[in-house]
Amino acid sequence: MAFFLFILQFNLFIAVIRRSSCDGGVMVELVRSNITVLNVKALHDAGHKVHNIEHLAIIDAPRLEHIAVEDLTKMPKLKSFYITQAPLLRRVPPLPSLPSLRTFIITTSGLVEVPNLSHVHDTKTGNSSIPYLQAIDLEGNHIKRLAPHSLRVAADQVSLNLNLIEEVPAFAFKNAQISRLSFRGNTNLKHLDENAFAGNLLLRQLDLSSTKITHLPTKGLENLQVLKIEKTPSLKYIPSIYEFRQLKEAHLTHHFHCCAFAFPERHNPARHKLFELQLAMVKEKCGNIDQKTELRRRRSLPERRIRKVTQDLEAEDDMPTTSEETGFDSNDNDYYFDEPTSSENSDQFHAPIDNNLSSPKIAYNCASFMTGKPKVLCTPQPDALNPCEDVMGWSWLRASVWLVITAAVVGNVAVLMVLLTNQSELTVPRFLMCHLAFSDLCTGIYLFMLAVVDLRSYGEFFNYAYDWQYGVGCKIAGFLSVFSGQLSVVTLSVVTLERWFAITYAIYLERRISIMAAAKIMIGGWLFSVVMAGLPLVGVSDYSSTSICLPVESQNVGDGVYQGSLFLTTAVAWFTIVVCYVQIYRSLGGGGEKYGGRGAAAAAERRIANKMALLIGTNLLCWAPVAFFGVTALAGIPLVDVSHGKVLLVFFYPLNACANPFLYAILTKQYRRDFMMLIARTGQCNWLVERYKLATTPPPTAHTNPSNPAPLLPLVDYQRSQSQISKENGDAMF
Repeated sequence: MAFFLFILQFNLFIAVIRRSSCDGGVMVELVRSNITVLNVKALHDAGHKVHNIEHLAIIDAPRLEHIAVEDLTKMPKLKSFYITQAPLLRRVPPLPSLPSLRTFIITTSGLVEVPNLSHVHDTKTGNSSIPYLQAIDLEGNHIKRLAPHSLRVAADQVSLNLNLIEEVPAFAFKNAQISRLSFRGNTNLKHLDENAFAGNLLLRQLDLSSTKITHLPTKGLENLQVLKIEKTPSLKYIPSIYEFRQLKEAHLTHHFHCCAFAFPERHNPARHKLFELQLAMVKEKCGNIDQKTELRRRRSLPERRIRKVTQDLEAEDDMPTTSEETGFDSNDNDYYFDEPTSSENSDQFHAPIDNNLSSPKIAYNCASFMTGKPKVLCTPQPDALNPCEDVMGWSWLRASVWLVITAAVVGNVAVLMVLLTNQSELTVPRFLMCHLAFSDLCTGIYLFMLAVVDLRSYGEFFNYAYDWQYGVGCKIAGFLSVFSGQLSVVTLSVVTLERWFAITYAIYLERRISIMAAAKIMIGGWLFSVVMAGLPLVGVSDYSSTSICLPVESQNVGDGVYQGSLFLTTAVAWFTIVVCYVQIYRSLGGGGEKYGGRGAAAAAERRIANKMALLIGTNLLCWAPVAFFGVTALAGIPLVDVSHGKVLLVFFYPLNACANPFLYAILTKQYRRDFMMLIARTGQCNWLVERYKLATTPPPTAHTNPSNPAPLLPLVDYQRSQSQISKENGDAMF
């Protein structure tokens, strides 16, 4: 048994050496090794002849601290070097010349800086026909900085993924020839120097996904073909498409960045104008491209502008480039062209390194010359939630929103001003009207914020989209929208219930809603509204998903439940309002038949019925369209996109905010009375106050004129008279 345990421990903690034939060479793999220094002695002790090793792999070496790189020169056939799971390996000395080396991989280890690989291919041997590295993979280490010239190499692919890199300094890849470069997953990477990629002659693919960069430099990226900046919401601005001469694919984070690529003339008008001038100059250099159209040339550039553009082109010619770098596939709509190389593969190193760059020239394939703007396959494409349009979208909508804002703000400010300055005893209706007016005023402020952003960013919203949608302004606007909607729903329900109690139980004073009870109810309504409006700020849905700052995007179950709760609250409130108003109407007579068809009673009921229908109708028009299209979207069947949904936003959603101050306050007798009292206290417009007094003074009665006493009425007529007074009181409340 003891012998068996010894063998087991030996297999677990001592090097396990496996040999296999691989392309005529030897592959050595040390698994779970206890070595502390990787050198020739360690390999000899394991029974290997180092001069035959082509592939060396160290897997799970918890004690490895140092690599004797000078001993690697004793492995002339070494093609691949691989180390993984070596947490104590902090640094690797500069590598010597290893002409046969093709892959250098150190992953999931403790490296804190990039090894210097600039001398790997300094000496060329006869069996080294392609002097470049196929892959340099340093993924999953603890690298924080890029040492100068450490990656001055010729490599097809360099991966620095999942490290701790904080910045890329200037000329970090100067004189390097790297085809594909990746920084994916460096969550601490925030700064890229303007010259971070300058001097890299062959960069074709760049991956900066899952970082925190806020700016993308363009020097050194002129020949980039694939750009990946996914899951990087911190990137505010994307450079003009004209800065990337050969870009074919762009995988980005924000929809509005693809809008910038789709509309370069609006994204950067100055750069677009320069592009047109460059096109004109290239057209001049190419000569007569189309015999049929060029005979009638319509454009003639001033000599001064031609001289300036010529100087720009000559400056570009002075840069150390190759025809392969500036050449474009003749099948693409680009503005520089060259004969395509048929032997290249986009997934491999693009061309052998040419050290003779003394006389570079740009070649133009005039037969393939086209004047169309460059086309890039860009994702994420603009969709229904994020179209390439302004906040309001249409001109008539832009004008209409200001009318709605004026009605909502002026009406509700007028109501608040009168109710809050009234010196009479505070009643429940006045108390509730203050809350309703404030909630509707918030809706007007929300629309005002959208309208201001729309005016400021007219014609080029995607240039302002980041600052707006991901800034504080959009969060405030979204909060105001949801808060005002929910508070308005709650307040309207309470107002309706209060009137139902006041009219249905007019003779039971103990059943009235008191100020204290109304205050407690409204405190609950405020808390509910604040919670519902605050949930998108803590990750339940999102205000930044659209330019109108509404939580309309549903990415998970939590978002769906939240949005469903908003619609359910609205539905319950509308049902409550309808039922209460029907009960109120029935309690007041239901058509005048109880009063023998008397004209006054019938007219009063018609007025009440019309006002009830108006109140219910405005609520229905405000909530029903938004709820209907919202529910269909939650069910996975969206019937309207954001572009058309903005019509609902301007004409239906704020309908209550515009109508409520008039229907519930301004058009009532009580508000007019309070308004005149406010004017009387100011001492202004006395003629208006006197006119109001004359219009509202009641005719003489038995109490005001005792010489003409009222006749006695039979009991039945008296009861009818009291019921009619109750009905008229109900009419006054509406």
